[in-house]
Amino acid sequence: MRSFSLSVVPVLVVAVASAQAVDPLLAAHDTDALELARVVDRVGDAAILARLTPETPIAVRALAVVATTRLHAPEDALGPLAEIAAGRDPDLAPRAAQSLLIIARSLDGASLDTRERDRVDFTPARTRLTAIAADETARSDIRRAAQLTDAALADLAIPL
Repeated sequence: MRSFSLSVVPVLVVAVASAQAVDPLLAAHDTDALELARVVDRVGDAAILARLTPETPIAVRALAVVATTRLHAPEDALGPLAEIAAGRDPDLAPRAAQSLLIIARSLDGASLDTRERDRVDFTPARTRLTAIAADETARSDIRRAAQLTDAALADLAIPL
């Protein structure tokens, strides 16, 4: 009679971690405002603003655009967001336009004064928004958001 023996050799599976760490913004979902606010608190305004550059991976950049509305000094995002809104990316441009409008409507003169912000610093963003609003080749929703944002900034006495 034959006997069979089964020997089990343990297999060691080694998971290799990615060389790049996962960006904290990717852990948050853009529809979860509280989670985005927690990430902004954790990484800081400067880190979110740094993620608005074209070199940033698109998924991270898109989340950074939405996260700008949760910055402690959201007015710092006006310039970069205006540039993104002026672009032709079908996902980023409308997100940037929406974030611009949210930020502009959330600002008030007292908060800008408290943070000692000079209104003239935001003139380039307002000039860019005026150009977007006048650009007949831009999407109508982006143009409308640019018009409303420009009006809100004008109400804050931000010069052209």
